[in-house]
Amino acid sequence: MLSDDRQIEEYDKVGNDHNAWASSADGLLAASRLLRKLRTTFDLESVAVGVAIPDEGRIHPADLMLRGFAVECLLKALWVKQGGKICIDGKYVGVKGAGNHDLRQLWDANKLPFSENQCDVLNRLSIFMTSVGRYPIASHWSKTKMQNTLGGGKGSPTYWVTPSDDETYDSIVKVLHEALDS
Repeated sequence: MLSDDRQIEEYDKVGNDHNAWASSADGLLAASRLLRKLRTTFDLESVAVGVAIPDEGRIHPADLMLRGFAVECLLKALWVKQGGKICIDGKYVGVKGAGNHDLRQLWDANKLPFSENQCDVLNRLSIFMTSVGRYPIASHWSKTKMQNTLGGGKGSPTYWVTPSDDETYDSIVKVLHEALDS
């Protein structure tokens, strides 16, 4: 059996290994791709009024939650690759200057340039990660209150426009993979 000191050392080693974070992201991305593929086969118009919506019509929030967690892992992988520490003395300390599950703050901490669309998608994915992807409500009503939307008008930040948001999401993942590969 490993001593506590050795277990703490291993915890810090894995927590500060960019490959470990990238591996977790790969698993989340794989799960998300499967859900996304299944979701895109669903046609809401084919469901008659009064008939229960089948599973493939109800997985979008969970898919977006997984996508958000994948981006979070990729951002943490990049942070660690650039010399940041996420674990110190057996404790998770996170990314300096970034809140838990706040993708925009994690993006900023990595000093990555972003488009207005990417920023908008990161902000909305953070909401899916912390509330509507797994809970019926956010931790405070104001997190999902009506706001100006990027395309004009007002709406809840819990919407997802396909295919444009999917394309923006894919561009985010591409940027992160390229940054990790460089």
